[in-house]
Amino acid sequence: MGSLRSVRISFDSLAGVDGSARFAFGDACSALASVSGPIAARPASEHPARGTVEVHVRPLSSVPGTAEKLLGSAFKGIIESACLLGQHPRTLTQVVVQALSQPSSALIAAEINACSLALVNAGSVPMRGVVCAVVVGLKLDGNQTQLILDPEDEKLVDGTFCFALLFGITSGSFQGNIPPSEVVWMSSRTHNGIPISLDTHKLKLATELARKGATEVWLRMRESLSGSPSATDREEQMEV
Repeated sequence: MGSLRSVRISFDSLAGVDGSARFAFGDACSALASVSGPIAARPASEHPARGTVEVHVRPLSSVPGTAEKLLGSAFKGIIESACLLGQHPRTLTQVVVQALSQPSSALIAAEINACSLALVNAGSVPMRGVVCAVVVGLKLDGNQTQLILDPEDEKLVDGTFCFALLFGITSGSFQGNIPPSEVVWMSSRTHNGIPISLDTHKLKLATELARKGATEVWLRMRESLSGSPSATDREEQMEV
């Protein structure tokens, strides 16, 4: 089953943006995200009934390629699922994501979490909830399938699934201090060249393991906001 690596969160106060955050799983997987907006949208991209979102993903080195463009499109959908864009029509919110480590499924999860934290840090975009992401690894041993939360070395598993879960009151009723959650995005990656898939039962187990890990991430996000100048407002957004 495994457990999450240590989670590290910091708010870097980058110049020229409305919010920024750095998120890391352990020492070898981290990402930085910044948010600007809502600002006036270009006429070609504005929507009369809601705001629009633009996401730029930058790799650790070199220039963005096809992989980063695909991730940007996926992150755009994830962010739109968490934001109440109808409250700011004809505006644009720009999100920039910078990879700070080598590509991996865990890096994608870290980038999603950094985006969520940057949005909360900005406080300028109304949110219906907060998205938290984790990775579940799949290891095949004959007829046995082992699911591992946040595998540190992804080369030792046969495949990985990255789950993004939205925590917010639109997903159901509160259970204790944790808001309910729902999966808003999932991607898979094979590490041995063999296509991977999960039957309904194993997918349910993987989803519940991801929910457990994502809940830990949510708690660490909430904890990271305590003591900041606008901690009360930001914690309220965490509990939307």
